Amino acid sequence: MSVEYIYPGSSSFATGSTPFGTYDSDLVFQSDAPKVANWCAKRLGYPVQNVELVDESLFACFEEATSEYAAQVNQFNIRNNLDTLKGNPTGSDYSGKLVQGSNLADIIGISDAYGTLSGVGGNTDIKKGSIDMVAGQQIYDLDVLFANVSESANRIDVVKVFHEAPPASARFFDPYAGSGVGSKNLMDEFGFGELSPASQFIMMPMFQDLLRMQAIELNDTIRKSAHSFNITNNKLFSFIIFSGSDICFKCLP
Repeated sequence: MSVEYIYPGSSSFATGSTPFGTYDSDLVFQSDAPKVANWCAKRLGYPVQNVELVDESLFACFEEATSEYAAQVNQFNIRNNLDTLKGNPTGSDYSGKLVQGSNLADIIGISDAYGTLSGVGGNTDIKKGSIDMVAGQQIYDLDVLFANVSESANRIDVVKVFHEAPPASARFFDPYAGSGVGSKNLMDEFGFGELSPASQFIMMPMFQDLLRMQAIELNDTIRKSAHSFNITNNKLFSFIIFSGSDICFKCLP
């Protein structure tokens, strides 16, 4: 005669109650297994309906569901962390380690680094320093001249060098001057010449100012020597030979 198994209810979980015992030693699994078993039984109609199952059957289903959920989460993390894990050794062991569910943290970290170097944000302090220019010298090693002296020989990243020609806006016309590109010239450009005394002025559109500044900078580039520099491997190449002035720069420690 066959034995009729009626679900007796579940109040505790014991090690060895699941087929593979994958999570038997996990305290959270031990606590949740009886609750899940009772929930499943009641969903099947227990205790009004006879549920011909034992708690081990429901524990086995809970073990399978936990493994399937973990597989789904890990598959998502593998796709989402692909950029983060690329380039790591193939033998790296990630078992038992928390892999972040998004690479947003890495994106923010990269953005901070770019922001620091471009001077628009970041999480690294920018310091300012200067070196003495030597008459007749064109190449200056900033690691030797600055980092070794002021940053304990730590490598620095230079983000800006104050070694430019005077800005075009500083050499712009004076609208109140009676000569040069003054009011009379402005009025002539609009076709109002000889129709108003020199004491009258016209507010020019913004693009007019920008065009004049571009003309000044283009003139400096073509007709004058290049007042510029280049940095390679923290070595400053000055394209103008100084006679003894200073050059200032901002750098990252």
